[in-house]
Amino acid sequence: MMEKTKISEAFGRAAPCYDTLAVFQRQVCEKMLCLLPEWLPAGFVPKKVLDGGCGTGFGAECLRCLWPEVALTGCDLSDAMVECMRQKGFEAVPGDLEKLPFSDGRFDFVWSSLALQWCNPRTVFPELRRVLRKDGILYFSTLAPGTLPEIGFAFSGVDGSKRVLEFYPAGELEKCLHQVGFGGIRLLCERRVMYYPDVRSALESIRGIGAGHSAGKRRALMGREAWKKVQ
Repeated sequence: MMEKTKISEAFGRAAPCYDTLAVFQRQVCEKMLCLLPEWLPAGFVPKKVLDGGCGTGFGAECLRCLWPEVALTGCDLSDAMVECMRQKGFEAVPGDLEKLPFSDGRFDFVWSSLALQWCNPRTVFPELRRVLRKDGILYFSTLAPGTLPEIGFAFSGVDGSKRVLEFYPAGELEKCLHQVGFGGIRLLCERRVMYYPDVRSALESIRGIGAGHSAGKRRALMGREAWKKVQ
């Protein structure tokens, strides 16, 4: 069970420095943008677009490059992230992707980059289907099993907490999409490696963007010997 309040607070604290630290997140958005013209139906130009889990608005900036005139709305769990997107000139509202504050069939296109891993697919996909027009398109990226294996390994045996979220396999996501009426599903699984000089830098890059929250309980402080084991 995701603790949405704590997740929102973590991303809110990270909002001021998010654009500086979110290197991986920018890379994923840029890759999504490059693939989009190839994957869209010929001649498809949406009128209303939702950026679900918009963060500070980098994904929206990518979409604006492709569709300068589109009516684009962001939605994010964090009020601070929503305010950052508004400061960039976009419409944005606070909200939970599993309970969206929009009417049925409002959008032609939903974009969501690296936000759905914080949601249950059996809950979030019906909501995204609901706010899309009948022939609307959902385009998203998320994280798969095998993400951050070094972090999970380094902390194994230190305590009983889970340091890495449990991510849903692509096959399970596809099944959930089919169940709520999505068709023409196309999935791309890609391995992307980021390099850091040491474990502390890797952890700070995760915590610095607000993604350090995990589903398991952990001790408030870790002793010197435990930290040496992790390193």
